[in-house]
Amino acid sequence: MASGINSSSFTERQLVTFLLGEDEFGADIMDVKEIIRVPDITRVPNAPAYVEGACNLRGNVLPIIDGRTWFNLERKQRDENSRVLVIDVEGKATGIIVDKVSEVMRVNTLDIEEPPQIVKNMDSDYLNGVVKLENGKRLVMLLDVVKALSAQCAGQDRADRQEENLPQNSASIGAAGVESIDEEQMVSFLLGKEEYAIGIMKVKEIIRAPQIVKVPNCEAYIEGVVSIRNNLLPIINLRTYFGMEHLDVSDYTRILVVDMGNFTAGIMVDKVSEVLRVPKSIIQPPPKFTVQSGEQLQGVAKLNNGERMILMLEPSKLISAEELSGIGGVDGSYEHTEQKSIERQALDEEQLVTFKIESEEYGVKIANVQEINRMTEVTKIPRAPYFIEGIVNLRGNVIPVLNLRRLFKLPDKPISDATRIIIVDFEGKRTGIVVDSVSEVLRFEKNLVEAPPEVLSSGIDSDYVEGVGKLEGSRRMILILNTRKVLSNS
Repeated sequence: MASGINSSSFTERQLVTFLLGEDEFGADIMDVKEIIRVPDITRVPNAPAYVEGACNLRGNVLPIIDGRTWFNLERKQRDENSRVLVIDVEGKATGIIVDKVSEVMRVNTLDIEEPPQIVKNMDSDYLNGVVKLENGKRLVMLLDVVKALSAQCAGQDRADRQEENLPQNSASIGAAGVESIDEEQMVSFLLGKEEYAIGIMKVKEIIRAPQIVKVPNCEAYIEGVVSIRNNLLPIINLRTYFGMEHLDVSDYTRILVVDMGNFTAGIMVDKVSEVLRVPKSIIQPPPKFTVQSGEQLQGVAKLNNGERMILMLEPSKLISAEELSGIGGVDGSYEHTEQKSIERQALDEEQLVTFKIESEEYGVKIANVQEINRMTEVTKIPRAPYFIEGIVNLRGNVIPVLNLRRLFKLPDKPISDATRIIIVDFEGKRTGIVVDSVSEVLRFEKNLVEAPPEVLSSGIDSDYVEGVGKLEGSRRMILILNTRKVLSNS
């Protein structure tokens, strides 16, 4: 009996067979971890053409390769037969989209022939052989998927080094520093349907899209320059940079003023989502096959049990100062001036997170804002004051939530996609403030702030307002909240 078992193991191979176009391939079943339907895939910017993106597979980030593009075939619309083969490549899972999975079969090694030198659509170096079935009428090309995927991952060593250099959780830091060590705070934004983020320490401010001056003979992704506080700031259109279709500027368009390493630039995005904190434990290194030579992708944050995936960008890897050298006056001058005058700016400027309630625009000092979240489930509190919405659970901490509309005696408004909760921290007391929508992070000179009038036109108690910012030649008025007064009610 033992002899029979050994004989079988040497004379048979078990294969998963699949179709790509009209060609049929087979992969050793030991290399295929599982077969799944095509999931929702998050696109990865500047990845190789054959990389479809990444998806969440039971809490892990799975890079996805389009098999047709990989084998130089024409792309095809996915249908109910499309499947993803999850392959184990040196301990890392990678998915390959195929047109159809045929069957799992056992073949006799005697039916496997050496591959010919030239094989349609394939480099024969990745073939273990050709299986001849049905008297030679059916040919299955036996693919060494592990070898093929390993060869395509030209940047694997670099990705490994990047993974090693990513911040790791550290429980050995003193208790006072655990929260900041174990969490990443970031500004998230949208480009099309995909959500990206940049670390908040790299984001200096967020502004509406101003009048942009075009600059000739620049890269297509350089939208132009704007003047901010007498400094020229280059504007990078992230859509164009990532090869996405053009989108006209809208009311949602924002520019993130970002520290790009040794210079500062504005990054134009479709819409800013929120400012949020995420535990570093849910941030995974960039999956292999998704990182080009620029290594712009720092990691992938998985929220809501992996249903929401945020691609974290590393600004210093996007473009270099040399690529902007053709634009006169922006070769680091913004950064240089800002560094020299940072103390003066702290004294002479006001930086606010601005938001809307009804038709009025308000601001709260950014030093008091811990984060900005989408509207979440609020637990009602019986017999609480009328302006208290309830409480929310913020990563294990119970935070009271104040409804500014009710505090200001304005009618309630249905919750929408724009509704946000601003987490305000004042003298160690954290409170959530429900607002209709968040506008932007704004800087302006303090000499544009005046004391509030005794009677505000909105009918709001002037005690809740500590100043009025008059911008754009007094055409835009921002009511600066008195945080102490507002939070004393909660």
